[in-house]
Amino acid sequence: MKKLSSLLLAAAIAASTLAADELRSTVYIGAASSSIENKSMTEVVFGFGGDKIYDSGLIMGFHSEYSYGSIEAESSNDKSGVSTIEVDLKGGYSPFKNFSVFALVAGAGQYIESDAAYGFGYGAGMDYALTESIILDMRYKTYSMKDALLDYDYDKAVLSLRYKF
Repeated sequence: MKKLSSLLLAAAIAASTLAADELRSTVYIGAASSSIENKSMTEVVFGFGGDKIYDSGLIMGFHSEYSYGSIEAESSNDKSGVSTIEVDLKGGYSPFKNFSVFALVAGAGQYIESDAAYGFGYGAGMDYALTESIILDMRYKTYSMKDALLDYDYDKAVLSLRYKF
């Protein structure tokens, strides 16, 4: 009985350390500097997501975003449109109330003109709450993309403003 009481007490303490302090739902807009096989482009980024911030400072989140840019075509000086849809799983830590650092695991689907590619990647970032509702977010991600004909790297650095509702 004493062991069971100790086990239940330990479980209650562990569960209380994971009590959610805040659920943060956001929409965001931003700009990205990205590259596909060493050709750079600027993208406009739109997204939404949610973070669960625990009393202990741990953060777990899910985010989805759409970005659009254009890149020079291989065969001419024409520009090709690049659309990317991404899904991120986020895990991090908030050492201070307004600041957090995080790691990302991500998947992406990308369309360059009529070619489609998919890939998985990872990244890291940080955010800072400017006000109760406005959050400045910076992150970097790298993907290994694959399509029917070739494999390529897609790297992306994003600066965005999030609105918390």
